[in-house]
Amino acid sequence: MIRLIFGVHNHQPVGNFDGVFQHAYEKCYLPFLETISKHPSMKFSFHTTGPLYKWIEANRPEWFELLKKLIDSGQAEVLGGGFYEPILSTIPEEDRIGQIEKMTNYLRTKFDVTPRGMWTAERIWEPTLPSIMAQSGMVFTVLDDTHFRWAGLKDDDLYGYYITEDDGLPVLVFPISKFLRYSVPFKNPRETIDYLKRIYDQKGDVVVVYADDGEKFGVWPGTYNTCYNQRWLAKFFHLVAENLGWIKPVFFSEAIQEVPPIGRVYLPTSSYAEMGQWSLPADGFSEYEDMENRFKEEKIWDRYGYLIRGGFWRNFMSKYPEANNMHKKMLYVTYQIRDAAGKKAVGKKLLSEAIDLKWQGQCNCPYWHGVFGGLYLNHLRHATYSRFIAAEQILESKKGKDFLEYEVYDFDVDGKEEVILKNRSLSLYIAPYYGGSLFELDYKPASINLLDTMTRRREGYHEKLTMASEADEEAGGSIHDRIEAKEKGLEKYLIYDWHRRTGFLDHFFEKEISLKQFASNEYSEKGDFVNQPFIAEVQKNDNGELNLVMRRDGHVWINNIWAPVVVAKNIVLKAGGSSFDVIYRIENRSESQLQSKFGIETAWSLLAGNSPDRFYHRNGAKLKPSQMVSMGVTAGSDRIGLRDEAFEYDIIIKADTKIDWWRFPIETVSLSESGFERNYQQSTVMAVIDLDLKPGESRDLLLDVSINSLRD
Repeated sequence: MIRLIFGVHNHQPVGNFDGVFQHAYEKCYLPFLETISKHPSMKFSFHTTGPLYKWIEANRPEWFELLKKLIDSGQAEVLGGGFYEPILSTIPEEDRIGQIEKMTNYLRTKFDVTPRGMWTAERIWEPTLPSIMAQSGMVFTVLDDTHFRWAGLKDDDLYGYYITEDDGLPVLVFPISKFLRYSVPFKNPRETIDYLKRIYDQKGDVVVVYADDGEKFGVWPGTYNTCYNQRWLAKFFHLVAENLGWIKPVFFSEAIQEVPPIGRVYLPTSSYAEMGQWSLPADGFSEYEDMENRFKEEKIWDRYGYLIRGGFWRNFMSKYPEANNMHKKMLYVTYQIRDAAGKKAVGKKLLSEAIDLKWQGQCNCPYWHGVFGGLYLNHLRHATYSRFIAAEQILESKKGKDFLEYEVYDFDVDGKEEVILKNRSLSLYIAPYYGGSLFELDYKPASINLLDTMTRRREGYHEKLTMASEADEEAGGSIHDRIEAKEKGLEKYLIYDWHRRTGFLDHFFEKEISLKQFASNEYSEKGDFVNQPFIAEVQKNDNGELNLVMRRDGHVWINNIWAPVVVAKNIVLKAGGSSFDVIYRIENRSESQLQSKFGIETAWSLLAGNSPDRFYHRNGAKLKPSQMVSMGVTAGSDRIGLRDEAFEYDIIIKADTKIDWWRFPIETVSLSESGFERNYQQSTVMAVIDLDLKPGESRDLLLDVSINSLRD
């Protein structure tokens, strides 16, 4: 008897567009339940994440009735997990347990069931998870067979389930068949039945598990046509029903009751194989793929491939500083919540609201990138930051209107201290060691990080771009085999930055440089300030100001020598309002004339590059062109504005003298399940002045940055 477990995992991330939820519901979530309900002999284990449950509850509550009928009839088993689909091993322990318990309580309320097992987000496994799962009431979880193969097990060892433990607290682990993951629904359903028959003929009474993303039943490119127009799902369920003499569909919980565990196993830190490749640096990504292809050509992959693995999920936080920043922001909010709870700074209800907002921000999608993973999607990063900022506002709600605070500590855990300046409206995060730059700017009235930017960097898959064809919605094959592009000519956008795109980076370059050269990184940097350390000291003045004083004794390439030049900049934040000053002094300490352009790079994330409600302006008059993806120079002006009418704020950068303002967009090319795509990330604004300083001379410049609400 083949005990077949058919598992489905449905997920949409926190902050995804309503249209995406709607499309997935109509093309996948509803038709799947409608189809399987017509085949009552086909049992299935079902997991849906909290963000998706909440959207369906608010918009399509009738879906709950259909699912409850399937549960009550004994056709469906629901699984638990972290409510907002976090990577459990990377969040604080109290949140791991809290998120699982939130899902359990939700399922009890909605379906009158208590889940015994859970879905592990992205199948990210670390050896300490069993104790957390057991403490949260979970008996089992499901992982890829790759996890088990990396523990040394062979294919013949994977027809069933194992017991593992941490600190003596056990959990049962089921391996998912990779063959089934890749055949359902991409191969003829008869091939899947034939595969199961071969296992039955060879092994007899065993358990075989299929479990994977539900979105492959209608949302992935071409799969709606496959699953419903061509009736792949109905045909497969019908074939299972025809072979009930030797196939028995069961739940995970039933398999546990009917057969004992194969034995004990200790799984290494792991995830599905593709994730391991995606987490590698760009060179490692390509080399891993080359090695795998070579082993397959030599027909030794099936035998030795299990000995080869890629990287580790947490590598994403070293590969992408932007992902690390979100993660450390989450930890920073955690510290604030613990402090507020200890001091009883806010009431229990407000504290619970702050905790839930933090949990929402733990949704895994924007923290990583592969064919899936939403790091390059600015609306998902915004959703994460907005929850954290909203939680902080709750925690600050009892503080005085004119509070002014600062912290100096290693925020991003890189061994160097950062500085955080805060008042009621703004939080400024500064990295003195990295050019004295501003790397996060939270505008609290809109719950937005205005410096939520992405650096243009090489990805291991970029070399495939020349092979891509325009997307064909009805193309078949596994999502991992598709090479398509959403538009022609994406190759010209493969520009790579030599430094992280943050705010208030200080550039020296030749006077003849053009905006286009700078935007495409086709220029020579003449100074050593952009990504180099500044010394820093925070001063709290008696007149209600925080003054971060920074200075670098650096160099500029003059007359074929590195001539000494000092850049000093003070960031001044006052107790009231939503503005701050950045005060510059550039001093020529060399014995030569310093003739160059000096540019102060700022970066602004307004989320939509071509939207008419986001635009550049001067004193309210739109620049031409005005869109955030526009490139241009505004010469001889003392200010430039960036207005966001959707989130209702206006950024004004004002200089104390007339200067030039350069603007250009940062757009990245990334790979998603629908192919190569271009993503708007930010708009760069450069304050540019001409320097002509004699030995010993200096030049001062003051920039005032104000973020003004449009709600008044």
